[in-house]
Amino acid sequence: MLDLMTVSEQCIRDAADLQGVPPLIVLGFLKTEGGSVGMATPNKGKDGKVFSHDLGPMQVNDKVWVPVIADLHFNGNKDEARTALKDWGCYNIHVGTWIFRQYLDEANGDYIEAIGFYNSHTPAIKRKYQKKYAENFLDMLGLKKGE
Repeated sequence: MLDLMTVSEQCIRDAADLQGVPPLIVLGFLKTEGGSVGMATPNKGKDGKVFSHDLGPMQVNDKVWVPVIADLHFNGNKDEARTALKDWGCYNIHVGTWIFRQYLDEANGDYIEAIGFYNSHTPAIKRKYQKKYAENFLDMLGLKKGE
């Protein structure tokens, strides 16, 4: 039985298998996002005001994804969806991997483009995230930039 509350190697494998992506890609997101179960990271505008939060291990953005997830899994209840994304580790990984799959489809199978889309569609922000992800991915594999 799948335990949606915890993050485990099996959870990562299951989410990756379900979405048809390599588990290492999911691990790359986990390392790059740096989230954890129960985490809600505020996103602030130039004025310093919080406009959204990134939730849980895969830092799923609440402004963008909570309404979608609420409609898909919680009969429209945004509070329940937000709590699940923040506090249910494996559920967060499944949703984050599903989000990546949406972007991979949008990018016509281009993994680099889809990785950037996970963070932003704005070109400069996307490129910065792609670079950060690539560095984290190489580090995760025990390789350093330039090796």
